[in-house]
Amino acid sequence: MGVDVLLMQVRREGTSSKRHHRSVLDSVPDYSDVFAELCENSGKPMLSRVNRYGSLLLTSQDMPQFITEVDGVRSGVVVAEQAAVLDEIGRLARRCGEDGSLELHLEGD
Repeated sequence: MGVDVLLMQVRREGTSSKRHHRSVLDSVPDYSDVFAELCENSGKPMLSRVNRYGSLLLTSQDMPQFITEVDGVRSGVVVAEQAAVLDEIGRLARRCGEDGSLELHLEGD
C-alpha cells in the first residue's frame, strides 16, 4: 500500500469549502511502497503522520518543515529508487511552497 503524492491547484470561489475546486497538476505515484516505508521509518514528526491507508493534506505553509524532513531522509538513502522518489517529491513540495494556491495531497491506498 503506497502513498501517492499529488500537487493540487485549488480555485476558491467564495468562502464555502463546497466552492473550492481542485485539479491535479502533477503527481508522484508510489507503486513500490517506497515513500510509505520511508515515512514510517523516518522518525520525523510530519513524515510520521503520513498514513498508507489515509490522506494527508499539506498547504504551502507546511512546506518548509515537509521539505526539511524529505531532504533529511533523502540525505540518508543510498538506494537509487528511494533517492529518485524523494527527489521528485521534493520537487513537488518546492513548487507548492512557492504558490499559496497549491496543496500537496498524500493519498494512501
